[in-house]
Amino acid sequence: MTRNRPRSTAARMMMTLPPALMVAAVAIGLVGAPRTNEAAAGETVVGATEEVAAPVDCLTDDLTGTLIGVDGEGDVRAAVLQLTNTSSTACQVQGWADVALVTPPGDVITLPTSMIGTAASVIDLAPESSTWSRIEWDSCTTGSAGCGTGVALQFIVDPKSAGSVAEPTGIPEAEQDGVTMSALRVGPFQITRDAVPQ
Repeated sequence: MTRNRPRSTAARMMMTLPPALMVAAVAIGLVGAPRTNEAAAGETVVGATEEVAAPVDCLTDDLTGTLIGVDGEGDVRAAVLQLTNTSSTACQVQGWADVALVTPPGDVITLPTSMIGTAASVIDLAPESSTWSRIEWDSCTTGSAGCGTGVALQFIVDPKSAGSVAEPTGIPEAEQDGVTMSALRVGPFQITRDAVPQ
């Protein structure tokens, strides 16, 4: 006579469980089972996307400046400082550039300088794109008290830079006797050239 093999303890317990508890036990077993559609440690998941790095802050050396003369009123002169990203990567600016009048040797002329307007949100500059800033100054007579005379404006957008000169255009005095200033006002970076600081 052949004896029937004894059933395992687990099998005997499953047979004694009520149907509802058997369903729950099976569900628990499925939840606890290892998943086969997830990548193991060290494996690469196909279709995963890489995070795109946000633009870094622009450096002064990334930008080329042009100072474009516009109409002023009386002794108040105005210009637009155009800064173009001439680097090969995108970068961003916000707030105001540090602007100063300089002499031909490159010496900075100390003048009362104020920031006008309200800073816009961060402006992303793709390669070859530009941002603009309105510049105003009070002209004066050369040699008078508090009057500085220079040939160009220097701009700085990062604190470690020594500054770069913006090429003047449409400002006749820059090519003649020099630009005279007794006070300088700098507007924030704008996304359009015609934007007036508010």
